[in-house]
Order: sequence, then structure tokens, then C-alpha cells
Amino acid sequence: MRRWSVGLALAAAARAPLAADDACAGFKWDVAHEHALFATAAEALSAGIDVASAPSLAPDRLYELAVAPQDQVKFALPPGRKAPVQGASAGLARLHVAGAGDWRISLDQGFWVDVVAGPELLAARDFQGRPDCQAPHKIVLYRLPGGQDLILQFSGAAASHVRVAITPVK
Repeated sequence: MRRWSVGLALAAAARAPLAADDACAGFKWDVAHEHALFATAAEALSAGIDVASAPSLAPDRLYELAVAPQDQVKFALPPGRKAPVQGASAGLARLHVAGAGDWRISLDQGFWVDVVAGPELLAARDFQGRPDCQAPHKIVLYRLPGGQDLILQFSGAAASHVRVAITPVK
């Protein structure tokens, strides 16, 4: 019953346009689906401090990850953002998508997000953000390989938690 009512709420919110004076209006993509997800209750998890402790995330769900001080995190690969941030936090999560395609990783904070696929960092295809919005604040577009275990690396922001959702581009 709960899943049905959440789905109904998501569908209604996705159809409702953002008001022009809304801090979350103005994304160049249609982000109604992501905005609707950020209006739901997040599942609380602790981000991993190494690959072995990284929790698994599923697409089309909102998570709130508790992150650790960045100097305590052992990344799968060095983060793509090289500039150190004073007091930065970080964490890791796992992701597995069945089909290859374009996917959005949406965050409520200004964290840097890398996707590790095997021995390499995937290059982001595009990104955008809204400075006064946290529902979401930042969206990064990646072309993800299907049927492969991926590691998401969050780093470079001075926050103790980050809300995140992974959504397919339709």
C-alpha cells in the first residue's frame, strides 16, 4: 500500500510544473521527476569509507547518506576534483543498472561525484545546478554501462549528509 501511495504522489508531483519564482526552477532539463523524488522521505544509509563498506543504491529512490571526513575515506580511484576543500566530507556507494544509457545523479549539496567503472573514472556528459535549491541542488549526467557494478564517489563538500537519487534519462 505504501509503495502505491508513494508512486501516486511521485506521479502527481512530476506533472506539476515548478513555479517561476521557485529556486528549483530554471534547470535546462525537465527535472520534474527528480524534484518529485526529493519531495519524498529519504532512506538513511551510511556511505562507505572504502569499497567494501559501500552500500548499494537503487535507481528512482531517494537516499540520505551520512558521509565521513574525506581524509578517512579510501577511494576506489583518486577523485576527479583535485582542489582540496577544507573540512571536506566524502563517501562511497555502489550502483548497478541493468541497461546502458544516460543516467542522472542528483544531489542536494555541492559534492563532487565520480563514477568508477572498472579501472577508470567515467567522464560526465553534462551537469547543472541551482544555487538556492536543494531539491535537487546539482545534477550530473553520465552515460552508464549496463550490467556492471559501479562505485559512486562523493567528495569535496563540508556537509555531514548528502541526499542523492539516480534516475534514467527518458
